[in-house]
Order: sequence, then structure tokens, then C-alpha cells
Amino acid sequence: MIEQNRFTRMVLSPFMLWVAVFVVASCFMFSFDKRVLEKPAEPGVLGTVSKYIDALKLTYITKGIDLAGGFYMVLGVEVEKALDNRLTEESRSFDQLFKIKELKVLPKTREIKDRKINLIFDTDEAARACFNVLQDTKSSVLQVKLADNIVIAVLSSEIERHIRNGSVEQAVSVLGNRLDAFKMEGIVVQRHGDRQVVVQIPGIDDPERIKSLISRTAHLEFKIVEKIAGSQESLLDAFDGALPSDKMIVSGKTDINEAGIEESAQWFLVSAFPDMTGDRVVDAFVTRDQYNKLAVGLKLNSAGAREFADLTANNPGRQLGIIIDNVMISFPGIHEPITGGSAIITGMKSPKEALDLSIVLKAGSLQAPLRFEQESRISASLGQDSVHSGILSCLVALTLLFIFSLLYYKIPGIFAILTLLYNMFLVMMFLSYFRGTLSLPGIAGMVLSVGMAIDASILIYEKVKEELSHGSTLRKAVMDGFSGVMPVILDSNISTFLTGLVLFQFGGPAVRNFAITLMLGIVATVITGIFFLKSFYKFLFDTFEIKSLKF
Repeated sequence: MIEQNRFTRMVLSPFMLWVAVFVVASCFMFSFDKRVLEKPAEPGVLGTVSKYIDALKLTYITKGIDLAGGFYMVLGVEVEKALDNRLTEESRSFDQLFKIKELKVLPKTREIKDRKINLIFDTDEAARACFNVLQDTKSSVLQVKLADNIVIAVLSSEIERHIRNGSVEQAVSVLGNRLDAFKMEGIVVQRHGDRQVVVQIPGIDDPERIKSLISRTAHLEFKIVEKIAGSQESLLDAFDGALPSDKMIVSGKTDINEAGIEESAQWFLVSAFPDMTGDRVVDAFVTRDQYNKLAVGLKLNSAGAREFADLTANNPGRQLGIIIDNVMISFPGIHEPITGGSAIITGMKSPKEALDLSIVLKAGSLQAPLRFEQESRISASLGQDSVHSGILSCLVALTLLFIFSLLYYKIPGIFAILTLLYNMFLVMMFLSYFRGTLSLPGIAGMVLSVGMAIDASILIYEKVKEELSHGSTLRKAVMDGFSGVMPVILDSNISTFLTGLVLFQFGGPAVRNFAITLMLGIVATVITGIFFLKSFYKFLFDTFEIKSLKF
């Protein structure tokens, strides 16, 4: 009867809940790598066991590039270029606006300099008439000033702030979408500071292709081709060398000539204003044209389908230029209205070119160009050395703590080490749940949190010693020890957690990974130090009826 009661108390003990969490979470966290299992094992039982140990992996935790090897890049977002592009768009829109408002005198000179649009007129009256038009129609976007015969327009502070912040955030989003097409685990794309983006890609074989894919602005435009020539000068001759502001010249795709120099065989005169942009594209994919040649198919949204149908219906017999980053990719003839809401880009030289173009068009264009400020490659062997070093550092830390705890606290010291092990298990469980990435700074954060976690046990044990010296029973002393130091444990750990929060908010990717594991370690310390260890002692008291224990 006594044994039955003891078994009942053991099964119903709160400590069994922690055991259940360990069992269930282990099934969720760990799995076997099939590629390792398919390899032949060394002869004997030890060889088989070693094979399964090597195949064991954390299913939902991805190793960072410093552990798995890979490519690290810091990209600068040229936000000033985004501002200049917006000013250029506004400047081009003036021509249509002036026609609609029937402005009698147009500016004799127009320039964009120092992020300002300067419109110079012959007379002050003409400048004032232009100023009034812009002030009435563009005040929400531009701040317009009048200085004698010059109208000066700058972006409003709100629009400029929106472009500066939005161009960086949009770069993060677009790059993430482009890299997601490779279906690789562990890719990190993060904003860093006001105008930088950090990209980490583990285990890539073709970094140059990745760089090309990342750096393309991929600004897609559809324009009617007005004239084609073999040189840029031939097109300019028709305008006496001065191109009107509503026209522009773009080059065709470049080829390598006999001298090994890239040059364009054709140049195209088109409108400065797009008839339709890539904003209407909702999908892009590799396909083949009517001649079974590689092409990129485009699917347009409903508004884009209507615009494309009108564009092709209004320009029969002309050529529709498909322009990406101011380069004419293809210019098919328009034979009939295209009403299906789809288009096709021909002229692909290889499957890789078609695939990369479909990826960047599907992901969207960049508002601002990117420049490579830093890049480095980390080999897989170096990453494996980092893994071994990280594991070794954890083992050394645990060993030293085990020796200290055993010598100082005897048997309770072993219980403290058991708590530390469960602490590390909870950190890995949290990382698995959030599909986190573990890097070398993350391992450092874990080691630091383990060293800090032992403080909770020390505080509890010292309080227990104090209660025992006052004549309390073992059970009462232990329970009072937990309740007596709880405010101190919470206070110290909350302070450290807030420090980690600051590091996460303002640090780069490496610092953030350190901060994440540090904060998860703090949460695990509070959970294990207060609740896990307390339930363990209750389990010992209720099941084994321990009356004395030396602290």
C-alpha cells in the first residue's frame, strides 16, 4: 500500500510535466539525416551507434554561415538615387501637366541638381505662371519656390522621409523574395542601420550568380518604339543633337564584338514616359514562344490586362518595347489587340538567364540601386571547426560548473547541473519553435547564459543554508529558499533581458543572434531556476521522503 501511494505521488508530481515536455519536445526537435544514414557504418556496434549519432540533427534550427559556411554581404542602398529618380519622374510629368493647364511659356532650361528641379524662364511673369500651376497641383509632393525667373521644386520633407525609409525596407522585401526562389534554408536578409542591408546565404555554389540576381534593379517598362538605329548619334541627328525632354534613347542587349568589348548593335528611340510599368505584373515564369525558344511569360493583374489591351489595340503595326533597367530586351510587333492579360519576353540566351529574369520580375523592382560594400565567403570546413569549438566551449563551461557545484554543494550541486542541462534544452526548444538560426555569437550567448544561470541555484542554496541554520526542517527550508530569493532572481534577470533587448534592437545580425540566445537563456533561467528545480525537490520529498540533505 505504501509503495502504491509512493508510485501515485510520483506519477502525479508536477515534475512529471517537465519530463513530458522533454519527451515531446525531443520528438519535435530532433530527426535523423537520411543522407548520413544511407552511408555505410563502421563494423561493430560502436560503428552503428556512431553513425546514428552523426545523423542526429536539430530539425528546425538552421546553422548560420559561420557554422555551415556560405556567403556574407553588406549592401548599401543608394537612397539618394531613389530621390533623384523620383525627381526625374516628377520632372517628366511636368510636360503633360503643362499641356493640360495650357501653360503658354515653357521653361527654356530644365535641370536636376542637388536634389532640386530648376526651371529657368526668360521672364519673371512666365516663371510665376509656372509656379502657380505647380503650387496648385503638386503641393502634396513638392515644395515649390520662386526666385525671379527660376522656379525651384524640391521633394517635401514627408515624401523624402518616406522614400528614404521605404527604399531600404523595400530592398529587404525584394531581396528576400528573390532569394526565396532558391528554396535554401538559413537565408538571412536584414536591415542594418539607415541605409544598409545584410545578406547571409549558407552553402552556395555560384556566388556570382547570386550577386547578379541581387544587384539588378529590374525596373520593367513597356514603351512603343518610335525609331531604331545602329548608333545613338543617328537618333540624335534627327533632333539636331538635343533630345526633347519627353523622349529618351535606350540601348539594346549587348554582345561581345571581335575586340572582346561589349557593345549594343541597336539603339531605340522611345518616350520618356512608360505606357505601362512592371507594377502590373503579378507572376513571371519560364516558358517557350511559338518557335519553341526560351522566353519569360508575364501574368498581369486586372488593371494591367486592361492597360495592355488598350496599348496593343491603339498601336497596330508598331513595335512594343519591353525595357528592363533602360535596356531593350525585346521589341515584338503588335499584330492584334492582346486581351488575355498576359505577355511574353523573348530573346533569352540560356535557361539560367530566363530563370533569373523571371525571378527578379516576379519579386519586383528595386526603388534604389544597391552597391556591394562588403562581402566574404566562409568555407564549410571553417564552419565545422566553429561548431566543434562552440560545442567544446559549452562542455568546458559545464564541466567547470559541475566541479564547482559538486565540491561546494555536494549532492544539491548535481541537481543544479541537471537544471543547467534542462536550461540549455529549453533554449534549443525555443529556437526550434521559432525556426531560429544559430551562429557562433549565438553559441557565445548560450555559454554566457549558462554561466549566469548557476547564479539562481547559488542564491537559492545560500537561502536554504540560512533557513537550516535557523532550525527549519529540510522541506520548509528548501521551499522558503525558493520563495525568499524569487524577487532577487527576477530583478537580476529582467535587467539582463532588457540589455539583450537593446542589443537586438540596435545591433547587426551577429549581435542580434547573440542577443536572441542570451534573452532565451534568461527566460529559460527563470523557468528552470524557480519552477523546474522547485518541482524536482518536491518530487524528491514526496516520492522518497528525504529528511536530510547537506548543502
